[in-house]
Amino acid sequence: MQILGVTSTHASHALAGVKGVESTSAAQAAVGQGVTEVQDSVTLSVDAVRAAESASDIRFDRVQSIRTAIAEGTYETAEKLDIALERLLERLG
Repeated sequence: MQILGVTSTHASHALAGVKGVESTSAAQAAVGQGVTEVQDSVTLSVDAVRAAESASDIRFDRVQSIRTAIAEGTYETAEKLDIALERLLERLG
C-alpha cells in the first residue's frame, strides 16, 4: 500500500514483475567482476582517505590519541573541567 499523505492511500500492487536477483544485469556484472578490480577500488579508497588526511587541517594523530584517552578514562581531568567551566562562564557573562 502506498501512503501519499494523511488522507490519501492507494491499494497494494502486485509483485508479478519482480524478478530474482540472479537475473538482473547488475548481479551478473558483479559476478563477472574479478578480485583485482575490488582490490583496486579498496586501494583507491584508502588513497583518497590518506590524501584527505594530508590536505586537511585535522591532526588525525592527535584525534586518535584523544579518542584513546577518552576510552581509557584518562582524558577528563579536574584541571580540564575547571578550564572548560571558566571559559563557559566567560562566554555567558
